[in-house]
Amino acid sequence: MNGIINGIKFMVDMYVSGIVYTACLVFVAGFLWKMYFVYYKTPQPLKIPQTPQPTTLPGVIMRMAGDVLFFRSLSKGTTLLFIAGWVFHFTFFLMLIRHLRYFVYPIPNWINGLGNSALVIATLLMAALIILVARRYLDKKVSYVTSFADYFALLLIMGIVQSGIMMHYERFRPDIVEIKAFMFELMEFKTPFLVMIMHPHHAPGNPLFITHLSLVALLLIYFPFSKLMHSGGYFFSPTRNMINNAREVRYINPWDKG
Repeated sequence: MNGIINGIKFMVDMYVSGIVYTACLVFVAGFLWKMYFVYYKTPQPLKIPQTPQPTTLPGVIMRMAGDVLFFRSLSKGTTLLFIAGWVFHFTFFLMLIRHLRYFVYPIPNWINGLGNSALVIATLLMAALIILVARRYLDKKVSYVTSFADYFALLLIMGIVQSGIMMHYERFRPDIVEIKAFMFELMEFKTPFLVMIMHPHHAPGNPLFITHLSLVALLLIYFPFSKLMHSGGYFFSPTRNMINNAREVRYINPWDKG
């Protein structure tokens, strides 16, 4: 009986360590590959800034900062989409910052300060996700152009948020100290090699934590191959990053260089 239990624990340890390293490797490699070979290396043969576009580089930077930080361009659409989209991205960012407490020591006070409002932030994040999913389903025009991939990304993030909210309650709460110790062990240089020779560190056995971590790993693996890459691809969009100075400066087709 003890042999069976130890075998199950070993498989859990291997699984948890394996999905973390696999997800991080796929995410980093896929993200960098997409940014360089798909976005950066794609020639831009025409000067096609989206007008009215600033005529100076500082102006372009300010406009792009407005889009990234305040969703300025999205505000020209429906008010509901603008609010839900901004709340989703802002609260998601706050939750990422909050989770840094598992990877740093000592924990800065500005990260600890988010602890008291973590449940409120997660609830707002879930509400924004529900609105975004409902909009895709109820708005006939949006529903017509919505694919399974659009629902999949939103539902996957909803699963991550919901499992995280559930772990806030005592009944499902994992051992936070154990989780943090495990994360620090994963960041050790030798740990990947130990996993490869079948000597993983002991992973937290809380089923909800493992589910939460598995969903996060799936999101990281899916990210580089999905529309979520707009987070990086935006900065390579010629309609956004080009200066509107076609009459002052001759634009050279990158294909003609060299």
